[in-house]
Amino acid sequence: MKKMKILTPEQYRKKGKRFHKAEKFFTGPMYALMKKRNASLRKEVFVETGKNKIRTVWYGLNNPAPSPLLIDLHGGGFILGSPEMDEKMNITWSRDLGCRIVSIDYPKAPDYPFPGAVEQIYDVVEHIFDHAGEYGIDTQRVAIGGHSAGANLATVTCMKAKSTEKIRFVCQFLNCPPLDLATTALEKPHPRGSIPRKMSFIFDNCYLNGADGRHPYISPVYAHSDDLKGLPPALIIVAGRDSLHDEGVLYYNKLSENGVDAQLLDYPGGLHCFMLKRSVISKDAFDKASGFLQQHLQQESV
Repeated sequence: MKKMKILTPEQYRKKGKRFHKAEKFFTGPMYALMKKRNASLRKEVFVETGKNKIRTVWYGLNNPAPSPLLIDLHGGGFILGSPEMDEKMNITWSRDLGCRIVSIDYPKAPDYPFPGAVEQIYDVVEHIFDHAGEYGIDTQRVAIGGHSAGANLATVTCMKAKSTEKIRFVCQFLNCPPLDLATTALEKPHPRGSIPRKMSFIFDNCYLNGADGRHPYISPVYAHSDDLKGLPPALIIVAGRDSLHDEGVLYYNKLSENGVDAQLLDYPGGLHCFMLKRSVISKDAFDKASGFLQQHLQQESV
C-alpha cells in the first residue's frame, strides 16, 4: 500500500475549505432546481440558537397537528452536505409515515469543528420542543435519525438529551454511522468501494481539530455504560463494503449489552450509505427503516 502523507491541522483545514467551494459549485444549480420543484412540499425556517442562525427545512406541514416528528441529520463527513441531500426521502417519509420532518442544516467543520455541530443541533432541538405548539408537533412522538456523519450526530444528540432529561426521543435511526474517529482510516478495514482514505483523513481531522477522538460525543463506541443505558430504541444499518461497517456492529453490540432495544441490518454487498441510491438492497433497507419509524412514531402518546 502506498504510504499516505499526514498533513498539518492547517493543511487539513485548507483542504476542507476547498471541499466547501467545490460542493457549492457542483450542487448549487441542482439544489436550486430542486427547491423550485418542491416549493409546495417544503418550508425553510431559520432558528436563532444564540450562537448562530441555523437553517432548517420542514416537510409534511400539511399533516394534522399535533403530528409526530422525525428529526433528520444529513451526511457529509462533518464538513459537507445539506438537507437537500435527503429531500426525496424526507418528502416520501412525511407522506407515508404521516409525520412532520425537520432537516437541520447544522454548522460544518472546519469553520465549526467539534463540538459546534453537537451543541447547535441540540439547541435547535430544544427550541423545537419549547415551541412545539407553533410547529404543530407531539413532543411524545419525536424520532431522530441520520446518514453517515448525521447518524453519529443523531445518536450523540440522544446521549446529550438523556443527560439533560429534558428531551426524549422514541427511537433513533442510524444509517452507516462513523462511530470511531479515534481509529484512523489507515487502521480501519478498507474494502473495495470504501470512502477514500485521504478523504476520511480530511473529514476526521477537520472535525476533531485537536479534540480527543475517544470523547463519547465524538466516538460513541467509547461511551461508558452510563451514557448508553436508557437510550431510545435504535436501528443501525451497516454495509459490508464500507470502512465504517465494524464500528457500526460494535456499537450495536454495546447498545444491546446495555439494555437498549437495538436492531442491526447488515448488507454485505452494500456501499457506504447505499440506502440513498436506487437498488434492490436500498429498497429493502428503506422499507425496513420505514417500518421501524412507523412502529415508534405512530404509537399512542402517554
